[in-house]
Amino acid sequence: MKTLEQINREFIEELAVMEAEVVVEMPAKEKKWLKRLSDVLFYLIIAIIIIVTLVFGGKTHEGFHLLGYSGFTVLSGSMQREIPEGSLVITKAVDPDTIKIGDDITFVRSDNAIVTHRVVNIIEDYSGNSDRGFQTQGLENPEPDSEIVFEGNIIGKVKFSAPELGYAIKYISEHIGIVFLILGGILAAVLAFNKAFAKREE
Repeated sequence: MKTLEQINREFIEELAVMEAEVVVEMPAKEKKWLKRLSDVLFYLIIAIIIIVTLVFGGKTHEGFHLLGYSGFTVLSGSMQREIPEGSLVITKAVDPDTIKIGDDITFVRSDNAIVTHRVVNIIEDYSGNSDRGFQTQGLENPEPDSEIVFEGNIIGKVKFSAPELGYAIKYISEHIGIVFLILGGILAAVLAFNKAFAKREE
């Protein structure tokens, strides 16, 4: 599994390609500024995805995508050895033609469940109209999934996963009211402390 730094480099390279189509030559100073902006934009995207995953329970396929990235919390142990239950998974929408055997993909099953499994076989022209079909399997499952994944049901290829973060998001989403109460209490305490400190200085 790739690290956030590796994904960030890929993200910057993609932006650089798009920039190159518009600007043929760019001064070194502007290139350095563009890289900093790209870094900020990438981590902002990841932060927004995490927040939306927290608020909507990871159901971002229902309408939330940010520059092709989406976030989900894994709720089963079928990929336990690489993507443990409770992990936060970041996916990137990709061209189905670029998906290879061995890639981990997140897709919507026919019963609307969101699943992240590994591609173990690819069937070319599966539906008779040049679309590909993907046979997947959970690493902990003895047999491949019985349902073939149509390319239109693929949300994206897994780019990054973080077990600890996923558990935290799952816990917070289940206790969001308590979390807001705690944050409100902390904010009130800080404001009261600042007010008392300001009066002491007067």
